[in-house]
This record gives sequence, structure tokens and C-alpha cells, in this order.
Amino acid sequence: MMWPKFVRFLRKTSTEERLPSHKDILEEINLVRKSLRKQAAFLDLFRKEVIERLEDERIEDLNPFIETAEAFFFYDRSLKEISDLSSNQHQGLEIVWQKMEALLSCVGIEIVRQRGVPFDPRLHEAMERLPEGDGNPVVTKILQPGFVHGERVIKPARVMIERESETKG
Repeated sequence: MMWPKFVRFLRKTSTEERLPSHKDILEEINLVRKSLRKQAAFLDLFRKEVIERLEDERIEDLNPFIETAEAFFFYDRSLKEISDLSSNQHQGLEIVWQKMEALLSCVGIEIVRQRGVPFDPRLHEAMERLPEGDGNPVVTKILQPGFVHGERVIKPARVMIERESETKG
């Protein structure tokens, strides 16, 4: 054990007992520092792992919200593709979307379903390769919504993208 010399130094001693040298004490202190650094690194790693596991459990608890939002997304998309909806029906679907997004926001989830926005590889997964060109990639169609919780992307949105047309004037 590394403490005996240090403890002996601090303890009252009789005159016949030899005190450890400064060199011995400094070696002991350096060993203690090294041990404390290792323990601090271990505790930091342990803290990060615990936080990650708690976040994973939190995400699992949010799965029913995500599944409900996905189901409504596909229902909404099928209604729009199959039949001609009146403006009142479009407004009704948009009201439900607003309520869905408010509910998701209450539990810290943001849904990624916007079209016409710049392609972000962190938030979007392109389902086809883009032809070469100069324009920036833009999301044109959402195939499956994505979800973000805080700064963590739970599921990227699957999207179709095109290059933005640049007008030169």
C-alpha cells in the first residue's frame, strides 16, 4: 500500500524511529495524485455512461409518442395521395398536426417533416443519390418523418432531395 510512509511521517514518533525522507514523501504524494487522477477519469467515464443509459431509457419511454406521430404521418400522407381533400379537410389535418407537434414538444421531441429546407445529413437520410451540380441539396419530399430529442437525433427523416436551382441575374 502506498500510505504507510506518509502516515508514519504524520504520526508522532519516538526519537529512535527514523522519519521518511522528503524524497520518500514526495514519491508517496505523486503515487496518491496518480491514483486520484485515475479515479477521477474512471468516475467521469462512469458518469457519462450512466447519463447515456438514462437517456436511452428516456427515449424508450417516448416510443409510444413517436409511433403515434409516425402513424398519423402515414395516415395524413395516404389521405392526401388517395383523394382530393377540400380546404376544410386540409385545415383539419393541419390542426391535428399542430396539436401533435405541441404534444411532442411537451415531452421534448421535435418532429422533422419539413419540405423545402436545406438537406442536413444529421437530420435527414437521403433515399437516392443526387446528380452532380452546383445547387445546394433541398428536401423535396418526406418519406418517413424524423425525430429529435434535445440535441440527440433519435431517428433521421428519410427524404427525397433535389439540387436547388440557382438563378443568375
